[in-house]
Amino acid sequence: MTAPSEVIPYLLSPSPGSYAMFLPPDMSSVKQFRCELRRTLEDNGFSSDNIMQIELAADEALTNAVAANVSCDCDETIICRWRIDSAKFTLYILDYGSGLSGESPVPDNDKELLRSNQTQCFSTFLDHIKNHQSKKPETLPYNGSGQKHKNMGKGLKIINAMMDSVKVMFHGEGMVDEAPAGFKVMGSIVALEYDRSKHL
Repeated sequence: MTAPSEVIPYLLSPSPGSYAMFLPPDMSSVKQFRCELRRTLEDNGFSSDNIMQIELAADEALTNAVAANVSCDCDETIICRWRIDSAKFTLYILDYGSGLSGESPVPDNDKELLRSNQTQCFSTFLDHIKNHQSKKPETLPYNGSGQKHKNMGKGLKIINAMMDSVKVMFHGEGMVDEAPAGFKVMGSIVALEYDRSKHL
């Protein structure tokens, strides 16, 4: 039996190609989100390679959103909204924590985590990510109980390497801005874009 306060994530589709999920700040929601995301991408003709890249970036972004809420002792619902318009995929993830703001931009010389380095194949790139993450486990809730989670660290670099466009914004006091001068930040909004026509 479900507790009254527990949020059950489910997919909303208010219009064709438009989707939304409302997720608790718990790592179990990442798996549910990934399943629905994959299904909608498949339904819209994205290839398995496209889906793998989008899933990796989206998984990392949502994991960071969960961690951001947890670090602020916040149990507010995380909102994931995405749109698929022909070849273009756009995802917004809104959290109520510090989000990805503490990470530095992707440096041009970070060959370990940038797929733009043509000498590095995709499987090698994934191996570097797994190796890095396995060294930095963090405790995050999974079905309500704290568990060590290794998918932490270098999140924004991984997301940048997978997506065509990444933008981090901040929200608070009814405002949204990339540089939140003058208002109290209540959380982050990460916007990801991927155009499959660029990845044929």
